[in-house]
Amino acid sequence: MPETILVVDDDVDICEIVQVNLEGAGYQVLRATDGAKGLVAARTHVPDLIILDVLMPELDGWEVLTQLIRDPRTADRPVIMLTCRGDDQDVLRGLELGAVEYVTKPFYPEDLVASVRLLLDVCDPAMREARRKQLIRGRQQTIRNLPATMPRGT
Repeated sequence: MPETILVVDDDVDICEIVQVNLEGAGYQVLRATDGAKGLVAARTHVPDLIILDVLMPELDGWEVLTQLIRDPRTADRPVIMLTCRGDDQDVLRGLELGAVEYVTKPFYPEDLVASVRLLLDVCDPAMREARRKQLIRGRQQTIRNLPATMPRGT
């Protein structure tokens, strides 16, 4: 049985692009068009991996991610943030909340598929957590090194 990926994004075109590419790579794809539906789908189907947008109606991606990490049914499922929110503070926030990868739009679908493969086929949970912590440290260092005159997020 193929591994299941849940894509939660209110942009139907993005969902379609992601679904076509993931299905082409052999994964089964479920879709939800807002945060509340995504949370229900994640709890109902318990997918192997979740791809999550930030800016959505009902519940935003930050809140969905927080609830996924707190729920024992979904806490161990890797989450990839796929969003246009790409400043350092947003990336750091997503990683600190528990995402294991952060991809900004626009994106290359083949890179997203490669990230999914890495997280599902290569990395065990301990490796995913070590990778997430390494990404957090790197982003924190980048933020600390910004000149004082540079904006540091919203």
